Amino acid sequence: MASLSPVIYVPLDSSLLGRVYDMYALTEKGKQQGVKLTMDKDRGLIIMEATSQAAVPLLQRYKDAVTLLSFGAPFQAAEKIIGDESVVLQIDLEDPILPSGNIKRILSRLIGKKGSVKQRIEAATNTSIFIKEPKVVIVGSFEAVEKAREAIRRIASGQPIPAVYKYLANLK
Repeated sequence: MASLSPVIYVPLDSSLLGRVYDMYALTEKGKQQGVKLTMDKDRGLIIMEATSQAAVPLLQRYKDAVTLLSFGAPFQAAEKIIGDESVVLQIDLEDPILPSGNIKRILSRLIGKKGSVKQRIEAATNTSIFIKEPKVVIVGSFEAVEKAREAIRRIASGQPIPAVYKYLANLK
């Protein structure tokens, strides 16, 4: 009896259509590692299939790489996810668990003037943060991602930015 290959379906974000070269490069890298990536524009899906048992653990990594590309991350960041132990955490600011508030206000507080707040969180936690309304993606080690997530949660709950900076300063 033949076993079925594991498959992951990811909604095709329209921003990926403009990144044909990056998607092609990711597809080629996938072929080398036993992961088949197919863009089905008619169904609006990216289909990822493990072509060998050894490739099964890589499926989630490729899904994370596609997510990063859809958030505008450089190809190098997406490619790095496939090969290292980084964690990718996606936060939906419209999630009912988070304190309710105006998404645009939360995002503007998170980004800060000329990106200063976002950059400070990234520097203090050694993470990379990508934003695409209403979602935020954090990439880094598990511990670092959790620290950045907490800083973002504090911002979303309305804590003053100086209090968030104090939290970040106490992490060291």
